[in-house]
Amino acid sequence: MNPPQPPRHRLRRGSRLLRLALLSGLVASASCAAGSAGPAEPPPGPPVVTLAQGRMSADAEAEAAAELARARAAFEAGRWGEARSAASVVVETMPTSRVSVDALLLLARSEAAAGEVEAATLHAERLTRLLPPGDERLAHAALVQARALEAAGRPVEAVRVLLALPPEVASTGGDADALVRTVAAGLDRDALGSILQDAPLGNPLAVPVMLAYAGRLRLAGDAAGAERLAAAALDAGAEGDDAEIARAIAEGRALPGESPGRIAAVLPLSGSPALRAFAEGVRQGIEAAVATSPLEGAVEVEFLDDAGEMAAVADRIREAEGGGVAAILGPLEDDALQAAVLARTGGVPILSPTAYEVPDDSGPVYSLGSVDPGAPLALADWASAVGLDQVVVLHPSRGPSAEEARIFIERLAELGGSVLRTLTYEPGATSFRDQMQVVQGLRPDGLVLPIPAADVQAIASQAAFYALDTLGVQLMGTAAWGDAGVRASVSTRYTDGVITATPRVGQGDGGYSRFLSAYENHFQRTLDEPQAPALGWDAASLVLRVLENGARGPGAVAAALEEVDDFDGATGVLSVEGGRILRRHDVLCVENAGLVELPGGTRPTLQYRPYAPNPETGIVPEGPGRPAGFACTPER
Repeated sequence: MNPPQPPRHRLRRGSRLLRLALLSGLVASASCAAGSAGPAEPPPGPPVVTLAQGRMSADAEAEAAAELARARAAFEAGRWGEARSAASVVVETMPTSRVSVDALLLLARSEAAAGEVEAATLHAERLTRLLPPGDERLAHAALVQARALEAAGRPVEAVRVLLALPPEVASTGGDADALVRTVAAGLDRDALGSILQDAPLGNPLAVPVMLAYAGRLRLAGDAAGAERLAAAALDAGAEGDDAEIARAIAEGRALPGESPGRIAAVLPLSGSPALRAFAEGVRQGIEAAVATSPLEGAVEVEFLDDAGEMAAVADRIREAEGGGVAAILGPLEDDALQAAVLARTGGVPILSPTAYEVPDDSGPVYSLGSVDPGAPLALADWASAVGLDQVVVLHPSRGPSAEEARIFIERLAELGGSVLRTLTYEPGATSFRDQMQVVQGLRPDGLVLPIPAADVQAIASQAAFYALDTLGVQLMGTAAWGDAGVRASVSTRYTDGVITATPRVGQGDGGYSRFLSAYENHFQRTLDEPQAPALGWDAASLVLRVLENGARGPGAVAAALEEVDDFDGATGVLSVEGGRILRRHDVLCVENAGLVELPGGTRPTLQYRPYAPNPETGIVPEGPGRPAGFACTPER
């Protein structure tokens, strides 16, 4: 999706003639613009560039000029084949004509217009080799080639062609500048970085690419990198609006432009006490995010109460749309989000802090609580890396955990591993005897458990009862196993040595620390229950981040959200990809209700208890002892 296009460069002196020539479709140089044949002798001044050396009579020059005029007329009328044929006559049979270079340029334009990218590129490259560095027709030739490449789905190559122009020619290319801006606005961070890595120094067309890349870095949470690049754009000669944008990025300010508008938060601020209390925490997180944003005072957040009722949700969504908001935060529950999607009539992006299920084909709708592919992908990568190639997967028959299981299975297969059996259970089940006995019989390397937090206690205790750990079966789970509440409530006898892929938050000076400091400074009190405020903070911060970066209106906000990458939030390092909010996950080991890092390429160690002496002989059997489960570290 394309982020908003930055303002155009102010044209430098001498570019107006070039712009008029490009807009009118003229390709001939000023010396050939007249329709009559010129003298056979070249006028005083720089030598005329032709496709081949030689002299032509005045009559032959007049014939070439007339043929080129016919080609131009056909081109302007959209008759590409006729234009190609007429221009080819000059190029192939009159290469010594003074208009031969202009004919080749028109031939390149005609090939490009007809979709013949390779032919257009060859002609443009030939022109580049023929024309001297200061010839303005270089910009025309490069523009033809760039447009053909863009139309063929090769945007990075298109920009590189224009950035390869000599600086004195590139500085006059108003249409080249516009094309670079348009293409750069649709490229992702990696593509923009690769272009700048290879870009020649001193080309003014690099400035919009630098600013687009700086914007992507800001969306990805790399403020320092964005500021450095913006400063480099200023050093490279950014002017006018570009200079204002560069200074705003370099100083960490919101980009200049129209008002960022309004955000609506649709929350159950009244209703059941439990829901109301959680919604109030989310509201506080949103408020703290806005209060500490560079847009404080510029962006307005309106809190709309849906009372936890579906009819009220629909009314609040229509009210928000009618008020012209740029985005909607909330609702919180699955049914409420479904009602919101059905009530929405436009493309206003909706971002729920908590909903598990996001309706399919619902447009720009996101949730911080929906299925996150990051956990099963990280778990599969780790299992393959440490040699756990044969596993059994156990998960609920439906719901988000079933989707996590599917993602894990597909990823492990890609990495060469195999799933010996996939076992399911009905949501709400409390007995897993049959499933555990199957695992006992198969004795896989690992048992993968993408399950909800509510099921961890029952499944973990029954895995221990059926002694799976003593059989050398490594337990692996998705984010529920790393949840602080789960680790605190489930006995360590059942969870020690379990591997979990979980977003790690609350450490160091990262996003969680910034959230906590901002919240406590804003409200002047200690934060005791961070879950709901953290989710509200992240939901608001994602929208504020794209508004700070210049996105205006629902469509631009939705497009810019898809560009967010590695945003260091309160609930993890967040990215938006394919309509989903992803968190970066670490693979950790549960030990004594905490989370322990494992050295790269290692796995929990199977522990052994020494054999007891034989009661009749007093002899201790040989061997390491009885298997006693896994430990994150070799010694306890």
